Amino acid sequence: MGYLSRNNLEKIATRIFNDYKHLPRFAGQQVDHVDPEILACGLCGLRIDHFHLSKDGLTLGMTAFKEIGVEVYDDSGQPFFYYLDGRTLLVEADLKNDPTLHGRYHFTTAHETAHQILADLYPTNRVIQNRIIYYRGRSPQYPIHDWGEWQADNLASALLLPIEIVHSALCKFNLGNGIDILNRIYRPKEYRQFCDMAEFLGVSKQAMAIRLKRLGLLKKEYLQNPYALADVEKEDDE
Repeated sequence: MGYLSRNNLEKIATRIFNDYKHLPRFAGQQVDHVDPEILACGLCGLRIDHFHLSKDGLTLGMTAFKEIGVEVYDDSGQPFFYYLDGRTLLVEADLKNDPTLHGRYHFTTAHETAHQILADLYPTNRVIQNRIIYYRGRSPQYPIHDWGEWQADNLASALLLPIEIVHSALCKFNLGNGIDILNRIYRPKEYRQFCDMAEFLGVSKQAMAIRLKRLGLLKKEYLQNPYALADVEKEDDE
């Protein structure tokens, strides 16, 4: 398999979302968000299990495409072996148990599901098929060295936040034209609407902002440093 472009990944996600919203459980309902557990288990036939995946707590997800034993940890920190069956996603238990981390839990679940989807689509790729995938929650840095993680991140984003769902949510939260500037200090109304939308869709604010930017629906964001906008305006005035 060659490297897939974002456009390729969007097409895959669109096909999968079409299958997702036609699941029997959604018959007669309007699908307004994606539940990654239903996506993984109900649509893709995967299984999800939850343990502590590393001593430092930084490994958030893990999966493999054939039977293999991996080391995980119980609540007391004692290691034991867990046998992955090739169709199971392991997700860090702390993400599942802490409501404040549900955005990260959902993205991690979608990320591991994305790996399984790509492995199913490209079964002859031995590099993928023979790997144990460990996800530590960091977006790949540029230049990209691990294209597998880059592809899983981008597919996960498109799976959790399909274009149809994003546009519907923007209208629902009165942001139909997108967001010019996302800043909690200087644009508090739009910021609250954005936060409500991210919570409604079950994703983190960072994941929501990244997706909106990639879709051309968010021009500038100041999530990390809202006062940077003032610094920019001050420089423009000098």
